[in-house]
Amino acid sequence: MRSPLPSAFVAALLAFSPSALAQVKVTVDPSAGAHPISPLIYGLNFPDDAHLDLGKITVGRWGGNAVTRYNYEIDVRNTASDYFFENIPGCWSSAGNFCATPPSDPKEQSAANAFLATMQDRGAVALFTIPTIGWVAKPPPKYDHPFDCGCPKTQIPGQNSFDPYDANCGDGVEPGTGDYLDCGPPTNTSVATSPEWAKQWVAYLVQKFGPSNGKRIYALDNEPARWSNTHRDIRKERLGYDELWQRMRDYAVAILEADPTAEIAGPAEWGWVNYLCSDLDIVQNGCSENSPDRAAHGGKELVAWLLEQAKAHEDANGQRILHYLDLHYYPQGGSVPETTRSLWDPEYTDPSWIGEKIRLVPRMRDWVSENYPGTKLAISEFDFHSHDAPIGAVTYAEVLGIFAREGVHVATAWAPPDAGEAAFSAYKLYRNYDGQGTGFEAVSVKAAADPGGGVEVYAAAGETRLTVALVNENGAATDVEVSLGNFEAGAKAALYSNSGGAEIAKVGDYDVANGTVTV
Repeated sequence: MRSPLPSAFVAALLAFSPSALAQVKVTVDPSAGAHPISPLIYGLNFPDDAHLDLGKITVGRWGGNAVTRYNYEIDVRNTASDYFFENIPGCWSSAGNFCATPPSDPKEQSAANAFLATMQDRGAVALFTIPTIGWVAKPPPKYDHPFDCGCPKTQIPGQNSFDPYDANCGDGVEPGTGDYLDCGPPTNTSVATSPEWAKQWVAYLVQKFGPSNGKRIYALDNEPARWSNTHRDIRKERLGYDELWQRMRDYAVAILEADPTAEIAGPAEWGWVNYLCSDLDIVQNGCSENSPDRAAHGGKELVAWLLEQAKAHEDANGQRILHYLDLHYYPQGGSVPETTRSLWDPEYTDPSWIGEKIRLVPRMRDWVSENYPGTKLAISEFDFHSHDAPIGAVTYAEVLGIFAREGVHVATAWAPPDAGEAAFSAYKLYRNYDGQGTGFEAVSVKAAADPGGGVEVYAAAGETRLTVALVNENGAATDVEVSLGNFEAGAKAALYSNSGGAEIAKVGDYDVANGTVTV
């Protein structure tokens, strides 16, 4: 790639302070491997103002266990097994003075509306969850304790623990054994809903915020293979292939009837074994093509089968109802940043109980290519931890670089690093390294570093600039020689760096000679 305005830029994320230097050679080839980087990979779940201001976050997700039973008509969610199965009103926060003044119109003053208004005002896309489980929180007797809850002490006196702030609300676990108790009925906390209810909500959002037109992506609920656990107070039955597809199909059709401009993401599944088998397969006992529900569907992996059904629906009806294959990813073991290799490396065997070559993004691409071409890739929850340590900055810089290089379309971190944590500096590196909104360029290009040198590299080109993210895993300053390939560079390359905390700062300008710069 030739630059009509010769210049070069090198961004680096370096950890710790100088000690002995070691040299690593990096080669960038702007003429190879070029593909657009989706700006929506720089997303977070529930981003706050600091995230949006400092990291220029591009997409915010309204998701998680608590929104599976969110009722937009009354602005009430259910905490599920995360916290005693309680119905919590949207005003229950320190910012709302814990509902000291209940909303006069909870539908209009809802947390969901406030979230969508913020995303729209800040120019960010909303990845917005629509419940498909068939139940949502019922109206509360009042917007204060005692809350309605799924496993009340009045029905089940003996439980492992109770909410210290709401002593009638239990965890639904038998003392001593850890077994789940038979909580319920669902009407303790919830009212039944249908795709028509979802359609009415989306129609309301269209009336309030306008058609989606790329501003909203609707996600089909959250981690359905865990419903019989996370939401066991309302759903005891395990979810199989057929029912999951039926719910995805019916709710997606309803959403698109209300907003034909919408895009749909699913199944938002939690992790490895439930990419491959359904909850009916009882994956705790293992998952293979011989697992009962999977075997009844030709031995095909659950995700692949869902994509196949979505394509069959489009072939039969002329309507795409699944635009994003959406999965969650949480490393189950191993050390960062090494575990980032599970996102892409065909040679990397995951060191956890999984013990297989995960290669998550290429695997997702393969499923799409084989079963429903044109479906985009979303990873709407991921967490590589170590947010507040220098290694967190290194790890998240690698994760975002991998998403860019491997062609992920949407990614939102859970739990997101705080804006003051080291890991968040990775977002600033790619989106706002100079504090003026300048970031990584928009076209990923080929880049490679000497193997074993402890440096990872990601590169992107624009019309007049080349950006190179150098990620140092060594824990010491490392001398890096960067060859810029056929990029016609100017005389200087600017280096911005992180030295272990949350900030990105300019280190200086470095000489470029014969297409090479050493930093």
